[in-house]
Amino acid sequence: MRQFVASSLSSMVGELPGMLVEALSALAAAGGAGIVQAAATDGWAAVREQAARLLGRGRAEDEQAVRERLDRTRETLEAAAPQERAAVAGRQEASWQTRLEDFLEGLAPAEQAQAAERLRALVELATSPGDAVVGVRADNSGVTAGGDVSNRGGVIGRDFTGPVTVGGADRPTPPGAGPR
Repeated sequence: MRQFVASSLSSMVGELPGMLVEALSALAAAGGAGIVQAAATDGWAAVREQAARLLGRGRAEDEQAVRERLDRTRETLEAAAPQERAAVAGRQEASWQTRLEDFLEGLAPAEQAQAAERLRALVELATSPGDAVVGVRADNSGVTAGGDVSNRGGVIGRDFTGPVTVGGADRPTPPGAGPR
């Protein structure tokens, strides 16, 4: 799904300048959903800053106002009762979609093209797992983790399909030991 969203957004940005209202709306919807999705992740700080820079347009006061709004969004999501989380998230997504649509529609075509490209990058950042572990499952036969894995101890396993880092500044990999 993430790959479909990214490729769809890339093709929409290719329609610029004078982006269609439907494409703007779809990009804004993806942005709203991405912001809300990222609010509960380790990548929140990066998404928060990128959104503040985009919507604040380089003005320190406006960027700070956006950060405060983003913080309120995160606080609202965290305060929601478990049975209300989906509804609260939906309202927050709609709110951010509207903000993003208004922002994009208020720009001249050339600025709109640049802002849409930056919003697409924000969506990719917000929906990518980054350094966070996407899913973890543990049972009697071991632990399964999605995403990049960094470990300061040791690793016993098989079928590694992504980066696995063993060692760190305090426990470097021994000289001559190659990747396995």
